[in-house]
Amino acid sequence: MNHFTFFLLSALLAGLVATSVGGVPILLIEKEFGHRKFDIGNALAAGIMLASSIFSLLIPGIEIGGTPTVSLGFIIGVAFVLLLKDRVHVFYYKLTGEKASPSLTKALVIFSALTLHNMPEGMSVGVAFASGSLVLGIEVTIAIGIQNIPEGFAVATPLYSSGFSKRKAFGFAVFSGVVEPLNAILAYFIVSIVHGLLPYFFGFCAGAMMFVVINEMIPEAQHGEYFDKSTLAIMAGFLIMLALDTMLG
Repeated sequence: MNHFTFFLLSALLAGLVATSVGGVPILLIEKEFGHRKFDIGNALAAGIMLASSIFSLLIPGIEIGGTPTVSLGFIIGVAFVLLLKDRVHVFYYKLTGEKASPSLTKALVIFSALTLHNMPEGMSVGVAFASGSLVLGIEVTIAIGIQNIPEGFAVATPLYSSGFSKRKAFGFAVFSGVVEPLNAILAYFIVSIVHGLLPYFFGFCAGAMMFVVINEMIPEAQHGEYFDKSTLAIMAGFLIMLALDTMLG
């Protein structure tokens, strides 16, 4: 197997396959899936996403392009999500002819943010393999693939909770992972240009992700009857991602 073929398989595994695996549990859950289970699952995913924004996006972006560059991307990412929140229900209405409920609007915002988040991750895989180092390519593929599994669940869960069928929610999870191999291929061929843009993308997606987590996912996950358990789930998710990032370097 030549270098490029191995790269293509790795990009598919890290992005599309891993994200799809994360969405599979939504197909297997019982018909009546309690609100508490959704909230705990969202809280766990929120912690993972928060840690991922810091350790997989902000810190690598700063190392590559410096704090000012990443900060600019971060601010643009936050502004983008604010704009998206006001427009996503309009886009949904134009596509389906139906009005989106508040819960569906939140779910679509989360889906959009995670899909955008997958773009620089795909680019990272492409840049790693384009560097010529097979070891670096494998390391980046493993790290991104592992964190994409819970992200697939994070996309599917709120969509199912808002009224989507299991298969439709799973389909959205799969689609959110499609952008990774596509961007990996793009980055592989134009690595010199993409390498200069990566810090901006890292900051942009970190800002978008963190805004969604803090403004949407955490408040949604925490209720008075099991507030502490949701908080512990958030902290557990954060520690899981921290441990993975440390182990995989």
